[in-house]
Amino acid sequence: MSNLTKSEPLDQKTLDSCAIVHQTWNQITRTWTLPTIHMLGQMEPARFNQLKNHIKGISATSLAERLSQLEKFGVVQRKVYAEEKPRIEYSLTVKGHEVYKILCGLADWSKRWAGKEPNSREFLVPK
Repeated sequence: MSNLTKSEPLDQKTLDSCAIVHQTWNQITRTWTLPTIHMLGQMEPARFNQLKNHIKGISATSLAERLSQLEKFGVVQRKVYAEEKPRIEYSLTVKGHEVYKILCGLADWSKRWAGKEPNSREFLVPK
């Protein structure tokens, strides 16, 4: 973390980094995206109906849109098996596994701090 004072403006590199994070955050926080990434991280490779059955409340249309968007974003890969009855499986890419680990860390952080009062001693930085 930098040692900027409140009066110092942010440099362009910092602003660019923030913009990239903001853009990425907007992509992964769209409706049904986090549950889709989470479920793929738990059960990959997975077929469409497996995912649909494990993500409570998602419609087939929403799941198809999320998978397509995540594939375009480079988080999910789609593998088609040329069999008599075609089979398609979805899994996370290297990029997808990285974001899955970040999301697991965020989930752990959320569980740790959920419901705690901001004025509790746990919030204080040790001297």
